[in-house]
Amino acid sequence: LAVSALLLNVFTSPASQLMNEFLREERSFSAAQISLFTILTNTPGGLGILIGGRLADVRGRRVVGAVGVAGGTLLTVGMVLVGGWPMWALSVAGAVIGALTIPALGVYGPELFPTGSRSRANGIISVLGVLGGVIGLLAAGAMTDRWGSLGPALGVLSIGPLAMAAL
Repeated sequence: LAVSALLLNVFTSPASQLMNEFLREERSFSAAQISLFTILTNTPGGLGILIGGRLADVRGRRVVGAVGVAGGTLLTVGMVLVGGWPMWALSVAGAVIGALTIPALGVYGPELFPTGSRSRANGIISVLGVLGGVIGLLAAGAMTDRWGSLGPALGVLSIGPLAMAAL
């Protein structure tokens, strides 16, 4: 779980933390457009949570989690590589597919560890998750400066969650 948190956050931290800057700098969005984009493309993710809960019960948590992580990652990378309405559509699809992971993978921590070990295990998982986020943000910043765009940087960083999905 700790390695999974690290691999996932290498991508998700820069993808979420740098999105407003990406929209402002690379897509010339105003503050109002960024707000509208965020609300309209992320709100449908609630459907992914509902669907993911049902599918996790019927199909299994690992399969649904892997599909959600891989699909959400690839759709997010696609979203930053295109413009116009496809960017909006890929963002909605990425939010819905990525949200499948919430009910599918969110239960692993409480289910895997006995009460006496749970806080230590959650602490280790959290620390490695933060470490993954730091690594991802530093790497994304360096690659974006070098290549002039966030898209290719997120493409490289997508290796982390795709490796996690394979686990």
